[in-house]
Amino acid sequence: MEEQKIAKNRRQVIFTLADGSEMEGEVFLSLYEVHRQGSQRVGELLNGEEAFLPVKTADGTVHLNVANIIKASTPAEAERHELMMLGKKYTVRITTLHGEVIEGEIFVDLPQDRSRVSDYLNRPDRFFRVFVPGHIIYVGARFVLEVRD
Repeated sequence: MEEQKIAKNRRQVIFTLADGSEMEGEVFLSLYEVHRQGSQRVGELLNGEEAFLPVKTADGTVHLNVANIIKASTPAEAERHELMMLGKKYTVRITTLHGEVIEGEIFVDLPQDRSRVSDYLNRPDRFFRVFVPGHIIYVGARFVLEVRD
């Protein structure tokens, strides 16, 4: 029987893991997103229901435990969409549990009475998006020590 393959987009990502190591590889994104038009984004993949994420690396496929991803960085030109930049822009400084500092911008597109940085951070997503020059970084909320705005 011939194996059927589902067409996917690939996106280059650099992961920082809970043990402090980095892993570079490609993730596989659906061509169509359920909740909006267009293909799936890395952030949607990370905030999905799956516990393990297949990543194609130079050494083969690795299945990463999503709960142990501190951050995932991907090129902005492939990931960015104008809808990601709606709302109020804030410049933030994030410190992770390992002491890494990430400085960038977030966009809070929530109702007027709930448009603070804290409202954005307190959403139920496992990862939140930060724009840095040339990249979008998805930061694992459970690894954040503090966020300053």
